[in-house]
Amino acid sequence: MMKIKSSDLLETIRDDKFERENFKITSTKLKKDPTGALKPVFDYLQAALSKTAVAEADVTIRKEVLLRLQTNIINLPFAYPNKIEQLTEADTEYEVQLYAIFEAEAINPSHLRIDLMGSVDDFLAGDADVFQNISDWVALQFENLDAKKEASK
Repeated sequence: MMKIKSSDLLETIRDDKFERENFKITSTKLKKDPTGALKPVFDYLQAALSKTAVAEADVTIRKEVLLRLQTNIINLPFAYPNKIEQLTEADTEYEVQLYAIFEAEAINPSHLRIDLMGSVDDFLAGDADVFQNISDWVALQFENLDAKKEASK
């Protein structure tokens, strides 16, 4: 089981010493075939996570819509290291999980949605459920965005 101490995770995040890759995928491609569109992202994460526990894939969809896949020990983005520190024990080892983060002004009042997609172990093992969770989750976020767009017309 891939684990990391909270203190090690925080040091890695604060020093900006984690694996990160940027991708650009259109909303049209993501809506039509999320799994196919995200394949390069999945491939990158599989390679990165075979070397390190702390990794991020940033997917720019539109100027105002961003998808991030991040590993973490708690349901918070890397952008909140102080909060992660408050909610975890420094010397405790936690299982590394994979989270999906959707940032868009219209998604909700905080402009951010984060959900657990599965364990890094399952993702690295090629567990189809984790890949499907991510694809379904991305499709759902677009449905929510589109519904909000319609409602505001």
